[in-house]
Amino acid sequence: MAYAEIPDIQTWKAREKWLQEVEESYQHPLASYLLSPQGVYLTRDMDLAFCAGAWVAVIIIAHAVADAWLRDTELGDYKSSSFQLFGEDEDLQWLRKRRNQLVHAREDQSLIDDGELHKIEENFESLEPEAERAVRIAFKVMYDNPGT
Repeated sequence: MAYAEIPDIQTWKAREKWLQEVEESYQHPLASYLLSPQGVYLTRDMDLAFCAGAWVAVIIIAHAVADAWLRDTELGDYKSSSFQLFGEDEDLQWLRKRRNQLVHAREDQSLIDDGELHKIEENFESLEPEAERAVRIAFKVMYDNPGT
């Protein structure tokens, strides 16, 4: 059961352009930003996953990006759970919950009904808007507090 399909170059370029525009919309042109070394690497992979259309991976990695950035540049907290780290931020808590649903299998929860497995591509594509939201959240965290 192989579902890996490389998107055509036009699709890849359109997604790459979307990422660039969204990222730039969160940046202030005159600001400098503190970097999270781990967050930088994770952001690269988030971008690649997005261009490839790997929506589940995008959501999972976006959570890791936000987590790393907050720990490294904002809070210096390397012990708290992401639930505690994200506080009362509704977007970050949505990202945490959605990531957990995708990563942790549970008996009482499924991403797709077993009877719908023949429609995996249709169901998978429905995750694209969530992946876009996750990317926006990650960029917001990265660029929310300019450095010196």
